[in-house]
Amino acid sequence: MPTNPPYPLAALNPGLLDPAASGWPPATVELLLGANLPALSFLVLADRLAALYALVFPDRPDWLDGETVDWTADEQVAAAVERFLRRVSRLFPVHDEIWDLDLETIEWRLQEIPIAPLGYDLWYDEWQDFKEPAPYLLHMCHSRQDEEGQPRRSEFARLYPQHRTPRSLAPQQLVDSLRQMAAEQSLPKPLDALPDLIEMLEESCGNFWLDVGELSLAEGGGYPVWSAEEVAWLAAEWRRAEPIMDRVQRLLDWQNETPEQIGRKLTAVRDALLAAQERKDHDEPTDATVTVAANAAAPP
Repeated sequence: MPTNPPYPLAALNPGLLDPAASGWPPATVELLLGANLPALSFLVLADRLAALYALVFPDRPDWLDGETVDWTADEQVAAAVERFLRRVSRLFPVHDEIWDLDLETIEWRLQEIPIAPLGYDLWYDEWQDFKEPAPYLLHMCHSRQDEEGQPRRSEFARLYPQHRTPRSLAPQQLVDSLRQMAAEQSLPKPLDALPDLIEMLEESCGNFWLDVGELSLAEGGGYPVWSAEEVAWLAAEWRRAEPIMDRVQRLLDWQNETPEQIGRKLTAVRDALLAAQERKDHDEPTDATVTVAANAAAPP
C-alpha cells in the first residue's frame, strides 16, 4: 500500500500524453497509446512513467521510445514498469518485480521508490535465518546479559559451546583493531570484512543501504518518493556501500555449505576476534602508563 497520497490528477506532469510539452517524439506517444484510448487510470500511469524516465534517465529517451505497450493490458503495463525498475537497479537496489497486477500496486511503484535496503533488522527474532557469522556475533553481543545489562546464563554458550569467547569480549569495540589487522594483511580475505559486518549489525556504518533493514524502513515511515535529489543521493550512497557489501557477502558465503564448514568459519572468526582483543589490550595504555606520561609532560 502506498504511504503517500495517490498521484493527483490535477498535477500531472507534462509528459507522454502531451508530445509538445514533454519533448518526446510524437511517435513515442503513438506507439505507447496505440489506436484504442485506454482508461484514464492507465493514461495516468503512462504519463507518470514517461515523467520518471525523463527524471531518472534524461540522457536515454530511446529507452522510452522502445516501449511499445498496450496500455489496456495489465500484464504489459506491469512489464513496462518492471523494465524501468530493472534499469533503476543499475543505480541502486530496488524491488524490480511486480507480483501483484493490481493497478494500485503498479501505481505505487511509480509514486514511491521501491528501494531494497540491505541492513539487518536487529529486533527480528529469527537470527538463525541469517548466514554465519552474523548470528554468532549477534548472540555474542546480546545473549550474554539481560535487559538490565546484568550477566545471565548465556544463550551464547549453549548455542556455540565450541566457539565461546570471554564474556568481556565485545566485537563492536574491536572494529579499529580488526581494520588495522586487515590493512597489515594479518586478517586474510574474506575475514577482512569482519569489521564491516560488525558495523552493519551495530547499524553504525554511516550508510543508508547498510544501516537500514526492510522491516525498519517499513516501520520508520515507508519509502521515499521519486525526485531527482532522492535518486542522486541514493545512487551516491550505493556507490559507497557496494564494495563494502561485496566484501561482507563474500564472508557470509564463505565456508557455508555444511555444518563442518560453518564450524571452521566460526573458529576463524573467533580466533580473529581474540587476536584483535589481544592487540587492543596491548595498544591501550594502562592507567599507570597514562599517569607516567602525564607526569613526564608536566612542567618542572
